[in-house]
Amino acid sequence: MKLGLENKVVLCTGAAGGIGRPTARIFAEEGARVICVDRDASAVEELVASLPGEGHTGIALTVHDRATAEEVVARVLATYGRIDVLAHLAAMLQTVELTEVTEEQWMAHMNVNVNATFFLARAAAEAMCEHGDGGRVTIISSGAWLSGGLSTRLPYATTKGAVTTMARGLAKAYGPRNITVNTIAPGLIDTAMMRDGLTPERRVELEEATPLRRFGTPEEIASVIVFTSSAPASFISGATLNVSGGNTLY
Repeated sequence: MKLGLENKVVLCTGAAGGIGRPTARIFAEEGARVICVDRDASAVEELVASLPGEGHTGIALTVHDRATAEEVVARVLATYGRIDVLAHLAAMLQTVELTEVTEEQWMAHMNVNVNATFFLARAAAEAMCEHGDGGRVTIISSGAWLSGGLSTRLPYATTKGAVTTMARGLAKAYGPRNITVNTIAPGLIDTAMMRDGLTPERRVELEEATPLRRFGTPEEIASVIVFTSSAPASFISGATLNVSGGNTLY
């Protein structure tokens, strides 16, 4: 199957993370030019150097508000002149007991996971409107948007509910300009973020609650992100794809 990503300009945030790395790699293997955004400058530099193909660059930045979101888009446009795909994977997750969540922690989750997501998606979509060829926006949500998630991760789960609704609204707004907007809702994925605070016993419990009896791999999420950004997915918009090993999380 031809994905139609050759020479496409792909903006990928959270690119140096557990899911971001295989996502950036698959985009590059498909012939896209990948702009890797992450807060870790050395990790971004190493990632860009490792990608196959040409035309990749890195931006060491934390996207946490309107200013940083619009800065990233402006820097991409200054170099490439267009954006074809936004794969927004960056997010904040802190493990903290429900009764100990502070207002500062709550607002930090909202700023990074909700506010920055909106302004980044809007800026990227507006850039896609400018070049007139449409585009793809894929945002990482979480199965927690539906289930409420773990009690120690409620701020995170709340933000994922918000971005899922946000993406559906953006899909309606930008659909007439041939821009699709979708969210991916991973279940239990074997990343450092997911493992944070999990005891071995708790991990076994979570695996046993999943029909496939295991955590998913980052590559299994990355492949879905790339697919929703591709030509064959041109009629998928406003969707939330549950990638959870059979755990529907109802």
